[in-house]
Amino acid sequence: MKQKIICGQDLTQRLDCYMNSLHKDYSRNYFQNMIKNGKLLVNGKTVHPSYKAKKNDEIEYVMEETAPVSLKAENIPLDVIYEDNDIIVINKQADLVVHPSYGHETGTLLNALLYHFQNKINPFMVHRLDKDTTGAIIFAKNEKSKVSLSKQFQKRTIYKIYIAAVTGAVLEDNGRIEAPLGRSLANRKIIEVGPLAKKQAVTEFKVLHRSRDFSILQVHIITGRTHQIRSHMKYIGHPVLGDTAYGGSDHIGDMKFTRQMLHSYKISFTHPVTSKPMEFTAPLPEDLKKCEALLADKL
Repeated sequence: MKQKIICGQDLTQRLDCYMNSLHKDYSRNYFQNMIKNGKLLVNGKTVHPSYKAKKNDEIEYVMEETAPVSLKAENIPLDVIYEDNDIIVINKQADLVVHPSYGHETGTLLNALLYHFQNKINPFMVHRLDKDTTGAIIFAKNEKSKVSLSKQFQKRTIYKIYIAAVTGAVLEDNGRIEAPLGRSLANRKIIEVGPLAKKQAVTEFKVLHRSRDFSILQVHIITGRTHQIRSHMKYIGHPVLGDTAYGGSDHIGDMKFTRQMLHSYKISFTHPVTSKPMEFTAPLPEDLKKCEALLADKL
């Protein structure tokens, strides 16, 4: 629906900031794009986001719930845990990149979601999982939900539990790792605890099972840094099984691992529209179940 505002006085704020102050559930970037795309007019004309409206200026605009679809829809199987008009929660499989990037322009989870939505909704990404990390991941289906969920992640009010199989016997029953992370100078694809690391990172873990060769942990990340669990596990000398980039073993006996044994198991948050508490669990994939079975045989 088209909306109209008549300015009662000269504004001291930029137009994008002013619109953001009127619609706090939408981001400033949303209004910048709206202005640049000619979806918001002042006195019937396009202006710059930095424009400062004058007294009696007429601002006309239409609030759109979804962004323009620019990706190609692809028929990739999805395991949907939950879906409503505002969000969708997926149990992501391994070997699936979340969003297009260099070398992965197609075949991503976002491409799969566009197909699932029949190109009627453009999903908004609010967090990520690595290509070979499985489990629960949330997407917003409109701008309002995206902003709400993004703020929850920023404020660290979203509670995430992972299950990880790591190399060696972790002796402590519980642990807390507080070690800053940053990109490796030797390999930009690697995140490490090092002298130049500046991003605070906190990981808590609980040992669920252990044997001489490996342990299964329940991991809670308080911060959400890139490769946080993988890097912190390497830092304490117990890299994730299958995570050869971070020093993890690619086999135990006859069992081979083709990916890091890391699974986003449970996620809790506040629904962005209803404000109700939500919690979802993603069942363990078969390779992690085999780890459990192998460990049970060793006990």
